[in-house]
Amino acid sequence: MRYRDGARSVDWIASDADLRSACENLGSLIALDTEFIRTDTYYPVPGLYQIGTTDRVLLIDPQAVTQWDPLKVVLQDPGCTKIMHACLEDLELLYHHLGITLEKVFDTQYANAFVSGDFSLSYAALVDQILQVNLPKHETRSNWLKRPLSDDQVNYAIEDVVYLHALYDSLTEDLVRSSRLEWFHADMAARQVFKPVDPATYYRGQKKAWRLSPLELSYFQALCQWREETAQTENVPRNRVVWDEHLFTFATCDNLSQADLRASLPGSVARRYSQDILGTVAAAGAQAPDPLPPPLTSAQGSLVKVMRRAGLEQSDRLGIAPELLCRKRDLEECVRHHARHGALSETFSTWREPLVGNIYLQILEAVER
Repeated sequence: MRYRDGARSVDWIASDADLRSACENLGSLIALDTEFIRTDTYYPVPGLYQIGTTDRVLLIDPQAVTQWDPLKVVLQDPGCTKIMHACLEDLELLYHHLGITLEKVFDTQYANAFVSGDFSLSYAALVDQILQVNLPKHETRSNWLKRPLSDDQVNYAIEDVVYLHALYDSLTEDLVRSSRLEWFHADMAARQVFKPVDPATYYRGQKKAWRLSPLELSYFQALCQWREETAQTENVPRNRVVWDEHLFTFATCDNLSQADLRASLPGSVARRYSQDILGTVAAAGAQAPDPLPPPLTSAQGSLVKVMRRAGLEQSDRLGIAPELLCRKRDLEECVRHHARHGALSETFSTWREPLVGNIYLQILEAVER
């Protein structure tokens, strides 16, 4: 198979022997992308893995390969840089399908945020902006599990990796020239490690949970954990089990009953899970989990606004994406952390400290004086 411009050979990898041979001598710099589907499952289902070097592209078929160790060795090799774009969902797939976290990832989308005002520029837009190549918009929603793949799907999959080396070269040059390469690497060291959802702490991400009494919070935590574990075991989207809103309602019910469940849930869901739900609430007990922080006070909210204005001024002056210096949730956590510990939160105690951390600290300490 040949890519349409003839610049790279393209190998379709559909056997364990092919993968073992293809993974030999790939070099210390590879492009990496994935295609997957997760419409009806909790975990993403791999449809295709793409690896690109300067002269070849590997299209690896997860429906045909069974022995993945050769690829795992490459992806976990700290001496091999993996160039990716918007890598977080790809890292999730690799964690769940191959059971690995990656070493030495260079995310072109994230790197671009350090040298421009764009935090989440698409791959096509970045290729157009840096390389002046206009990519057609196609196949983003196609079925990557069907076989054979169409010519358009194959070309799309190839295009997703063939420009990553050139983007890497250009962005690395910009990062070095602006003395921001170390900042980027510091963030990527944490960003490249996928952390799966912990069913026991899922409840902490629910905005209304802080309103619950200690007993209600105990119920809610147990219900969320049960739902997550059930969705994982059955490998279905969490909303195919029970919605977050329903769990919140059940946690606040006095003497939750079958009638309450039937009134809230579709009949088939109530029949399937009602005993599990009632049993989970009964076993939750009165010991509340860690309490959740309430929303910021109006005074704290005003502090966040002042800090954000200062952060926006700095990001504009530096020509850096504002999300790297003054994302709202980071500022809110910083305000909470300072109220508890009198210091900056971890986010602003890194390379960000001399850029905005000291400014934020001055703003926070001025309130105390």
